[in-house]
Amino acid sequence: MLVPAIAKKAELEQLFAKHIYDEDMFLYNGYPYCNTIPDLTPAEGIYKWAIVEKAVYGDDKVVGYFTYYINNHCESVQNFGLYSFDRGNPVIGIDVYKKMKGLIKKYRRVEWRMIGGNPVEKHYDKLCKHFKGHKVTLCDVVKDNKGMYHNEHIYEIVTR
Repeated sequence: MLVPAIAKKAELEQLFAKHIYDEDMFLYNGYPYCNTIPDLTPAEGIYKWAIVEKAVYGDDKVVGYFTYYINNHCESVQNFGLYSFDRGNPVIGIDVYKKMKGLIKKYRRVEWRMIGGNPVEKHYDKLCKHFKGHKVTLCDVVKDNKGMYHNEHIYEIVTR
């Protein structure tokens, strides 16, 4: 279930703080040594969500973070960010897919980027193919803190 990130701000900040130096933060931010926690404060046109797994007993658990920017002038959605605190948890994929499907239906253009080597690539490829989108690969765009270069993938789905 997606919940506005501001409602889970303290929990999200604690989770991000635990992962601040992980390689996953490099894949999320796209920059080596970018050790900053995302700003969870609401901002115009930017949607920030905590991905929450409903608990049968006890408290709900934050398992991920999802954000994007809506440009109403161009009827487009861009600047997606997705972070999993519980890799392999199907709730993340299900919630993100539902939201993406709704955005693709509502807006003319949906575009996102991803650093090569991200484990979610095969899912993005399937999503893009399902909605008849395009994927472009830029080679050796980003260098990680180990000196290795990574490709950058750009996905776009244009519906009208």
